[in-house]
Formats: sequence, C-alpha cells, structure tokens
Amino acid sequence: MTRHLSIALCAALVLCCHTTLLPAEESFGVKLFRPDSLVGWQHAGAEPAGWTMAKGVLSGTADSTLLLSGFAFGDFELRWQWSVSEAGAWKLSLPEAPSGSGLAIALREGDDGGRLTDGDTQLSPGGTIERKPEGRHTALLRRAGGTLELVVDDRRLWEVDIEPQRRFGLGLAVAAGEGEWADLRLAEPAGEPIFNGADLTGWWTPGDLSKWRVEDGQIVRTERAGDYLRTEKEYGNFTVSLEYQMRKGTNSGLGLRTPRNGWPSSDGMELQMLDRPGLGKGGHMSIYGNLPPVAIADQSEQWNRLVVKAEGYMITAWENGELVQHYNTEHHPELRHRNLRGWLGFQDHGNWTRFRNIRLLEAPEGTGLDAWRQPPPKQAARVIDRVMNPWLLAEDDGITSGTVSRSIASEEPGEHVLAELTGPGAVVRIAQIEPEGTLAFYFDGEEAPRIEANADAVHKALPEMSEYENPIITCLTYAESLRIVLRDARRADCRIDYVTFPADYCTPSFTGRGTELPRGWTDSLVYRQLKYRHGQYRNPEVLPRVESDTLNLAPGAAEPALSLEGAGIVRYVRLRVGNQRLENDDLWLAVAVDGELEPAVAAPVRYWLAGLAGPKSYHNLVHFTRNGFGMSQAMPFGNGIVFSLRNAGEEPINGVSLEVCLEPAKGDRANEVAAMMRLRGVYRPAGDGGDALARYEGAGRLVALACERSEDAEPGIEQLRIDGQAQDGWAAANLDLLMGRPGEFQASLSGRTEGMAWRYFWLAPVRFRNALELTAAAESLGGRLALFYVGPCQKGREPLADESVTP
Repeated sequence: MTRHLSIALCAALVLCCHTTLLPAEESFGVKLFRPDSLVGWQHAGAEPAGWTMAKGVLSGTADSTLLLSGFAFGDFELRWQWSVSEAGAWKLSLPEAPSGSGLAIALREGDDGGRLTDGDTQLSPGGTIERKPEGRHTALLRRAGGTLELVVDDRRLWEVDIEPQRRFGLGLAVAAGEGEWADLRLAEPAGEPIFNGADLTGWWTPGDLSKWRVEDGQIVRTERAGDYLRTEKEYGNFTVSLEYQMRKGTNSGLGLRTPRNGWPSSDGMELQMLDRPGLGKGGHMSIYGNLPPVAIADQSEQWNRLVVKAEGYMITAWENGELVQHYNTEHHPELRHRNLRGWLGFQDHGNWTRFRNIRLLEAPEGTGLDAWRQPPPKQAARVIDRVMNPWLLAEDDGITSGTVSRSIASEEPGEHVLAELTGPGAVVRIAQIEPEGTLAFYFDGEEAPRIEANADAVHKALPEMSEYENPIITCLTYAESLRIVLRDARRADCRIDYVTFPADYCTPSFTGRGTELPRGWTDSLVYRQLKYRHGQYRNPEVLPRVESDTLNLAPGAAEPALSLEGAGIVRYVRLRVGNQRLENDDLWLAVAVDGELEPAVAAPVRYWLAGLAGPKSYHNLVHFTRNGFGMSQAMPFGNGIVFSLRNAGEEPINGVSLEVCLEPAKGDRANEVAAMMRLRGVYRPAGDGGDALARYEGAGRLVALACERSEDAEPGIEQLRIDGQAQDGWAAANLDLLMGRPGEFQASLSGRTEGMAWRYFWLAPVRFRNALELTAAAESLGGRLALFYVGPCQKGREPLADESVTP
C-alpha cells in the first residue's frame, strides 16, 4: 500500500515525466542550483564559506559552513548526483518547519551509507554503498504522505514511515573529507487546477472581464482591459505552476499575494513577464521595480513553463526548470512590507499573451523555517535601508558621517587630492559645480584606481541610486581606505559626504557597479523615486491608515486633528489642503509625543513640505502628492502622539484634514520603539534666532533642514560645531554645495525652488552627543526648520537662549 502511494505521488509531481528510479534527467523537476552561484542556499545566518560552485557542481570540505536552502516542502522528490573522497561523507539535513532538528541523512561509502536519524533517534542504519573512485553516485529521496524512501545507485536503501503532517527544509554540509554535489532537482505535487480550462469561473477583474476569453483550454487576452485578471480566492503559501506564451517584445506579469483592490507592483508583487532580453529591475522574471532576476531562461514566442514558490517571505521562481529568481524578502528594504497573502493574477498590458495548465499546491500557513528569520549580518547597505525606511534613522546604529569640501582654482590643469578617507565607510553623496577633468578612486592603498571617469559623468560608474547626475547619491563602499583624486582640472568646487561604519559591519570594497551591495536594494531606491514622481506611496493593508475629520480653522484657531494612543511609528503624514497653503506661513502643523504638553515640532506646513514648494511631481525620496501632500519623515512614539493644526493667518482656512500611516507597536516591538529617538524640530521665523541655521542641545542626529530663501542673497555657512568642535567641510560662501548645485532644482533628497531650499540628511545624518550648532555667514536669516532625531528621554530639555520651538 505504501509503495503504491509513492508511485501515485511521483506521477503527479510537477514537470515529472518519469516514475522509474533513474538518475536526474533534463525533463525532471526544477533545478535547485544555479551553475555559477549559491543563490537559494544562503539562509543559515552567516554568509557561506568554503564552497565553490562551478558549472553547476558544488564542492566543499569538512571545513565548509552549513548551507541552508530557502526551500521547504511536504511531499517531494529530490534527485541528485554526489561523490566523496575516501572516508568522506555528506550530511543532507531536513530541518523541521518551523523549528526543530528534523531528519538527517549521512551519505558515505561503506556499510552504513545513508544512515537516517530523526534528532537523536536512528530510523534506519542505512546500507552498503559501494566505493566509486571515478564518477558520481546517483540518489533519489522521495517523501509521499507517511512514507520516506532513499534510493542510491538504483538500489533502495530504506523506506520508513514518517508523520504525514511534518514539513521540512533542506540543508547540506560535508561531514568529513571532501565532496561534490551536482544536478540537484526537486519536484512537488502539482496541486489543484485553479483554471478549469473551460471558462473564467473563479476569476475576476475590476476592468472589463469580456476582454479576456477562454480558447482551446487557454486564458487569452483579446483587447486591453487595463487591469489584472485576478483569482477570487486569496493564497498565502503555495507552489503555482503554469505555461505561458507571448509574442516577441510583449509585456505581461504574474501578480502575487495582492490585496483585493491593490496593485501588485505597489501592494503585492509582480513577477515581470517580458519577451525581451535584459536582467534589470524591470526585466523578465524581475520582481518588478525592486529585484532583478538572477537569470532568464525563457524561449521567445514559445510555450514556457513557470513554477513559483512562496513560503513566508521566501520567493522563488523557475522557468523551464532553471532557477531564475530567489530572495528572502524579509531582508529587502521594500519587499519586506508587502502582503503575505492575496490574489494571483495575470497583467493586461495590451499585448498578446496566453496561459494554460495553471495548477496550485497550497502549503500550510506560516513563515517557513525560523532559521530564515534570523537577522542578517550588519552591513554597509544599512545606509540604503535607512533611506527606504526612515524610522531606522531613529535607532543609534553607531554609523557616523563626515564631509570633505574642496575649492580649487589654478591656471594650469593639475592633479588634486579631493579626499583621503579611512574605512570601513562609504561615500554617499557627491555635489559638484561645473565639474571638469577626471576623477579617480583608489581603494585600500592600491596603486591603480578601480574607478576612473570624467568628472561630469562619474555617476555612470558609481552604484546607481538616483536618476540625477548632480548631486550624486550613491553607496560607494571601502573596507580600509579611499583616496579620491581629480586630474586634468583647472578648477573644482565639490562636496563629498561619507559615512563611517562600526567595525562589526560587513563593508566590502567596491568591485563593480553595485556588486558589493545586496541585489535589488539600489533598484528599489530608484523605483521608490519613480513612484513618488507619480504621487504614489505604498499603502499596505497590513498597516492602518488613520484620517482626521475635515477641519475649518478660523484666524488664530488651533485644533487637535488626530490623537493616537499607545506606542508605534507614524510612517507618513498626508495633508489635504489647497496648494496655496504651501506658499505662506498661515497654516501650521504641530506634533506632540509621549504625553508632552509642548509640541516636539511646530512649524508652518510649507517647511514640513519644503520639497513641494515648486513643481509637485518629480523623482524624490521624501514627498508624494496623490490625494494630498505627503511626507515620509517617520515619527516614533512610546506613549501617544497628537497632531494639531493652527491658522496663524488673517483669513479662514477651510477643508483641511490629515491622514497618517501607522505601525502600531506591541510587546517586544513596543520596547524597541520606546528605545528609539524621537523626531523633534526647531523652527525660527525670519529675522529671529540670530545666525543659527540649526541648533540643538542634547544627543541625536540632524536629519533635515528647510530654509526660506532671502530675496537679496542666500546666506553662506560659517561653520558647523559638534559637541563644541568645528567640523571640516562645512564652511561655504553659499548653500549651493550643501543643497546640491547652484540655481533652482529638485532632486532626490534636496532642492531649491519657489523661495525655499531644503536638504534631507538621510544618507549622512549629522550625529552629535552633546550639542550641534550650524551657523550662517549672515546677520539676518529667513525662516528655517531643522529636524532632529534625539533621545526619547530628552523631553522637556531647556532650549538655548535664542531658540524658538513654538510659534
């Protein structure tokens, strides 16, 4: 009876065309190895070490680290080839999901080959595996319901009973000597059809369903309906398999885990389907906008087989059996916020597409193996994470920042050292005025530069984080040192902002354009700016949005708009009001936290939203404009937060309201939020506060500065003093390099237009322990607002003598 069940399972396996006990074949299952990397096997916590992967053959020794895959399954069949040195052994582990040691198989040559244990209990002593000095052994491991069997070299070593409800991960290690492992393939049961081949029962679209039809057992898009064809049912963990065909150059997509009225590329995920070459963030098999594929394996204009596996935060895709996409999205700065349950669907992009043989195997709820959820090692890419998730700026992560500025004027072209930096660190911003000559970057004391490019085109050689050429935002990492040299230039005006990491951060030096950074992180940053360009902000349904009543404010009136209790983080604030309120100081927004009577920040809304002073739609990382004016400067609070609006003008302000996106915090998360710094601000109206652009006593970080521009002349910077010490690189005749460049412009984190100038220091926040003072080279200044993250225990501090916190 058990044997018959095993054969029945094998016949149903995804892509499995053979049920006999044979070596892995080209037609069987999906490949679990990439031929050139360990993608899919990097989930044991630390980075794998001691392994080589060449042409699909994995080689390791007893000194190699454990490899833990990102795959988990119930019923399955694995096939592979393996070899060991004399007295060598492999350990194939099947850790229990979500936790537990699970099963282990010792693969060695000799009398006890294939020994099976369940924790400390032996389930089978194994059997004899003959020595094979040349070539590799073949193996098959099949689990069907309550039975698990192992076959080596076409000989069954054992068949044991096992609880059918158990679910396992997959790990590999060399237990002794040396070993090789090759052609590892997996098949799972295909599951149930979710398309009946006859009509669209079980599918819907908010568009026009008549634009889709069923023809010869295929879903066919006929005319553009402008939306996704979606399943009525929502799915969490699953393996879905299908076949698709597209015409050359056409575009579609597979929507995954999207809320009913959401959009995959914003709220769920879109696995891009594009019959064009390319591996970019919008290329075929990318998670659109956020994660390039590791490979493409489609056959243009042919029927292609696609398998997608989703388990918790782990997403994997295979095309025609090849592993083309894999990521633990919990460790991605954007995708970690996406839904873990939702509809599946096909995108209507106005192109000819067909889908057939759509089957889905549902898996139990959960997030897979607990081991997958271990925090990753600290890494330099945190500077990107902080920009994508600004509440991380409120954590004291030990990262410090610095600035180098150079002004050069000579009669003849020459060579000039612009910066000599000590690692571990990263250059995160370069601002230049009329760049000329060649920039060369020397890493870690090397004699030859790893980067050499024209100064006006150097952005093309650095990790890309923005479409803007100046100022450049990037993450150019160096482990030991970085020397930046300008050659063949008569003049130069530049400012270089950098960060320095604590010693326990993994900070590899630049080896290629973004290759030392996690895959997809810079792409996600660029895509965020595109979304903000269109006024959008991801609104995950997993987080509540809270809206105020619509207020009508008489002159001089101040009213609380929203009051939230408990602990949490306000992810964004959206103000619904007319454009004209961003042109003067009449409407004020005040925020009080943790039960304090005085606001932590109070200022006219045009300073809060300085980046929207000019044209409202542009690529940036802070502001968005759909359904109101939004700002994503995060606001942690431990004991309530209150938003109030005030009319400081002489005319009524009617029809104004607020919306916030809230991450409520409970339990351990509440404790984490309680320890975060709080957002506090210092606003000074025009003519008040002397020469201070920003000033604060206490410990924290300067994260933003918005200034009203004078009609006569913009002030220069006299100096920045941190904890009483003057800082290099800040003194300047004007604000050009601080903001990014001369004239009016809008960029990712800074700009100057319509009487306002602003800079968000999210890439390089200015850290201070006792006090910060940024002074201008001018006697009278326009209005200005400085935003800080400061310790949660600093409420009620005494402001400096000339400081004005409230209107």
